[in-house]
Amino acid sequence: LLNMAVFGAMFSYIMQAISFIILRKKLPNIERPFRSPLGIPGAVLTIVIAVVTLLYQVQDPNFFKGVVWVVIWFAVAIAYFALVGRHRLILSPEEEFAMEHKQAAALV
Repeated sequence: LLNMAVFGAMFSYIMQAISFIILRKKLPNIERPFRSPLGIPGAVLTIVIAVVTLLYQVQDPNFFKGVVWVVIWFAVAIAYFALVGRHRLILSPEEEFAMEHKQAAALV
């Protein structure tokens, strides 16, 4: 069970680091409440460490079967969201407010 939690955490770290790199490349000058002192190299290092951890974890025969089921579960959940869930998303009050003001500004 602990290895499955570690697997989820490593997957999350990889996704966060990739998101960080994409955001830093697409919007380099956006105001941020915190700037990473290591920047993109730190995100790449995070990805490398997480991938190495996942590789060692998958090589453990006692937990390989569990990890495979977690991967299957993630794949099913991602496919469900891509096909069904994303069409059912609703805007938060803040997002609705921003969209209304964006549309109003476009009309002016």
